[in-house]
Formats: sequence, structure tokens, C-alpha cells
Amino acid sequence: MEPAGSTFFFFLVVFLLLAPLYKAGDRPIPLLLLELGAVGFLFTLAHHVAARPAVAALPRPLTIAIGVLLIYPLVQLVPLPEALWRLVPGHAEYATVLERFASGDAVHATRAISIVPSATEAGWLALLPPLACFLAVQSLVPRHVVRLLLAMTIFAGLEALFGLLQVRAGRDSIVYSLSDVAYGTASGTFVNHNHYAAMLAMMLPVIVGLLVFTIRYGRRRVRPPAFAFDPDALSQRIIVFLAAVLMLLALFFSGSRAGIATALAGLAFSSILLARSRAGLKHANLIVGVLVIVGIAVATLIGLSPLLSRITPEQLGLSGQGRMALAAATLRAAIDFLPFGSGLSTFVDVFPRYQVEVFGGFIDYAHNDYLQLFMETGLAAPLVVVLAVAAYVMRMSELLRRETKRSFIVLQIAAGVGLLPLILHSMFDFAIHMPANAMWFAALAGVMFHPGVEDVPVRIGRSRGVAQQPASRSR
Repeated sequence: MEPAGSTFFFFLVVFLLLAPLYKAGDRPIPLLLLELGAVGFLFTLAHHVAARPAVAALPRPLTIAIGVLLIYPLVQLVPLPEALWRLVPGHAEYATVLERFASGDAVHATRAISIVPSATEAGWLALLPPLACFLAVQSLVPRHVVRLLLAMTIFAGLEALFGLLQVRAGRDSIVYSLSDVAYGTASGTFVNHNHYAAMLAMMLPVIVGLLVFTIRYGRRRVRPPAFAFDPDALSQRIIVFLAAVLMLLALFFSGSRAGIATALAGLAFSSILLARSRAGLKHANLIVGVLVIVGIAVATLIGLSPLLSRITPEQLGLSGQGRMALAAATLRAAIDFLPFGSGLSTFVDVFPRYQVEVFGGFIDYAHNDYLQLFMETGLAAPLVVVLAVAAYVMRMSELLRRETKRSFIVLQIAAGVGLLPLILHSMFDFAIHMPANAMWFAALAGVMFHPGVEDVPVRIGRSRGVAQQPASRSR
């Protein structure tokens, strides 16, 4: 199932953990390196599929959504004759500018639907790292999926610790070498504290799932030696729980209102879904409750005044008014460019036409990923979103209904719940535009849609007292 076994898994872990280290990959050179790494993973996976065609099929709605998201930006790059290009909605003003300032053959040259083809090409290439992460996780054997989630949890805990160090550090401290614009808040290795909070919010439900997973195994007498950690070891459960507390504290001190709200929503959903699923345990409620109480208690002892100063009614009102005006202007732009859109990743070049009625300054994102995608890709955006949401709901319903004693399904549900904070956060910010967040989101989606473990009879070895089963069928 898994190409190149442990070597492939090792490089995937390195690929995912290196992504956030320098400004979440949101700079040309780090992004280029991530794209090159993604190409390597995709070639490896393609070779593996060619050699072993029997692979698990993804749900049809998800396959169509991914296909549209990958193919449509390329359609926007197809050159059109000048006469046809003028008829494309939203292009009339650009045609007028060309007639006034261009001369000769430049006026009648062929042009793509995208207003800025180079930006659309760059945006399409940026889709490759999350695509590679999603497909690579799909190919992992279950025991490597567990190890991957554990590695991501430990890394997120270290990010949280780094962010907490920033809260009390001086402006000239080395901990602000990567994020001097977010002075006084926890932002980790991210430039923006909101995007940092989004990554931590994604991982909190995963930690709840890991703890429930260890409790399920703790109730068994058979110990799975294939995992990278001993689920029965109390010390390792404590380490995972402390990582969650650090992450919750870092969220509080990030000052990100959307990040905190979506993180708490994710914890609430993880408590409800894991406790009610046929594979989960009632311990999920206890884990979430203790985690929230401990996090709030410690944060109160440290001091919550910086956070409370950001959630006054006046602050919330001003922020809400600005976001609503920005969303309305983005929607007007999207309507003007229907049905084809202005071109993937062209918001920063097109929006100045529409921001006059909003406010001045430089606006590079719509702070609503769904509206921005609608503006840039036209009717393809709602199609992708509807199909992806349908696939998510279908898969989550299937996981919750599935009658199985396999513990791996607990991690799949937890990973699916971990997607919710970023899905909600994307309504108020542009966190998923950060390459690291997009890659981690795709990795969790890969876990959720993983083919999982088949329900086959398990033989217990008499000599060592361990489950004798193929490695690809580990719990």
C-alpha cells in the first residue's frame, strides 16, 4: 500500500514539519522548495500506482471537487482571441485601458481569461503541496498515520511553547526574528497570529482523538508493538495532554478572536462526536472538559488582560463592520466577473477597483476565503465547495455509523473534526492561504478519508502475546 515504506513516511514527516518553520512557507523561496518537494511526492505516488493499480477510491464528490480545483485554473490560462476576450464579463475596462495606452499588435494579441496569468500560474503551483500531502497520507499504512499525527502534535506543542515565550519577550528578542509585526502576541514561526492560531485550533481535536485512542488500547491486554509509542504508558499520555494545554494557552495569548472561537467549537464537536460514535468513548467529554478548565485556569493565573482588551464590544463592532464592507466589495467584484472569475490568485491585482468604498490602504486578501475563491474562479467555486462539503458530511456520517472495534476510526473522526476550525476560520480570515496551514489541513483530510483498517479476524500469538497480522492492517 505504502510506496517505499518507512523512507517515504520519513520524508513526508519532514515535509510537513518543515513547512511552518519559516513564516509558514509564505515566502517565494520556501514556497518554491515546498512545490519542488510536492512534485517529488506526486511522481513517487504516480509510479507506485502504476506499479500497483489497486488503490482505494475516493468519494466521487471529493474526486470531482479536486479535479475542478486543479483543472479550472488551467482553463483560465488558455489564450483567447482578442475579440472573444473582450466579451468575457469583467474585462471591458481592461480592454478600454489597452485601447488607450497600448499600440500595434499588443491591442489585438491573444489573452487568457485570467487578468494576471502569471498570478494564476503561481496560484496553481501552490496547490501542489497540499495535494501531495493529501494523497501521500492516503497511501500510508495505519501505524504510520498514528505516528504522523503524534509527530504533528509534538510539533504543534513546540510551536505553542515558542509562542508563549514571545508573549513576555522584548521587541528585540530573538523569538521575534520571524514575526516582528505581531509583537506582544503569540505567533510562533508564523507572521500572522491569526494563522498561527488556526494551525493550533486544527490540532486540538486531533489530540483529543489521540488520548481517546490510547484509552481504548489501555482497556485491552494486547499491546501493538508496531506503533511509535506505547499507548499504555501514562507518561506519554501526560506529554500529549500537556501539549494540548500549551496549545490552548498559546491560542488565548495569540489574541486571535476567530482562532479562539473556532478552537473551542472544534473541542465541543470532538467531545460530542467522539463520545457518540460507535467507535468512541465517553472519556472524550472528560478529556475536553479537563483540558478547557486547566487551560483557562492557567491562563487566568498568568493574566488574561491582553486578550480581554481585544474582545470588547467596541473592538468587535469595528472589526465586524470592516469585514462586512470588505465582503460586500468582494461580492460585487465576483458578480462582475461571473461566470468565469478574474483568475486564481488575482485578488490583489483586481480588488483595487472595488475598494474605494471600503477603506484605503493595501488589501491583499478578502478575509473570506470562500468569497475570494468565488471572485477568482466564478461558478467553479460554489461547485467545489458544495461537493467538498457533501463529501465531508458523507464521510463523517459513515465513520460515526460504522460498527467496528477498530481504534483507528477514532483518529479518523478526530482528524475530520480537526478540519472544522479552519473551515470556519476561513469565513473571517485567509489562514488557508498559508502553505503550511493548507498542507496540514490536507494531511488531516487524508487521515479522515484514509481507507482505514479492514475488519478481519485477528490471531493472537501465543509466544509473545501480540496480534499476528499484516503491518498494513494494524489497529
